[in-house]
Amino acid sequence: MDAPEQRFQALLAYAREDPDVLGLYVFGSRAWHDGLQDDHSDYDVAVVLRDGDSVVDAFDARWPYTHGAPVEVARSTLSELRRLGEYGGLDEWSRYLYTRVDLMIDKTGEIEPILREKQTVPEEIRDRLVRDRLDGYINSTYRSLRYRMVGQQTGARLDAAESIPYLLTALFAMDARVRPFNKYLETELGERPLSDPAWHADRLLPRLLAVLEGSVEDQHALFRDVDRVSRARGFSDVVDGWEPDVAWLRGEAAYRPG
Repeated sequence: MDAPEQRFQALLAYAREDPDVLGLYVFGSRAWHDGLQDDHSDYDVAVVLRDGDSVVDAFDARWPYTHGAPVEVARSTLSELRRLGEYGGLDEWSRYLYTRVDLMIDKTGEIEPILREKQTVPEEIRDRLVRDRLDGYINSTYRSLRYRMVGQQTGARLDAAESIPYLLTALFAMDARVRPFNKYLETELGERPLSDPAWHADRLLPRLLAVLEGSVEDQHALFRDVDRVSRARGFSDVVDGWEPDVAWLRGEAAYRPG
């Protein structure tokens, strides 16, 4: 047993015995169990504690967080766990962390449903999230194409790149799913394809890479698929909010006179 494995097993034993520890789960590449981890993968371990400053202080003294350590220990109280990764919060970016976890300790049975809820986009915010990110994608695409028309190639490429996170968040949210980190995007699309064939890995990923390379043709083609799917899913008004430029964004008309 190597040193990281020994430290992880020591933490696991500690967590099982300490009454102030309510739960422990592994996240990141070690939680996938499908080859994304390797012998050099670290252990990303989350420990859930009872609420209380003294509880947190005692745990931090025994198991301090060290970035880049072979066993990275992230702790939260149960109350903090309920808030982590919530949409609209500063740590919204982290929500995907909870979609693939290996829950090893759950002493009260409260942690599993909290984690399960974080693995989807809540119904009550799904519509708003899709609309916001879809509009962000169209905005960035519009600016990218306009900058290219006036010779601002740097701005055009940067806005093309900026459009992609907006788009991916919207597409996954349409299916009530959390947008994956870029590292896991290809695997997610391969294992659990999005509902529309335009977003299957063999079609979407080459197109995204072509957009990053500066292909105007692929920007227009991507927008045409976005337009079609958005209308089919009830978001026509978001697209139509960009009239009279929608046909131009599709690549089917010249840009209107300024």
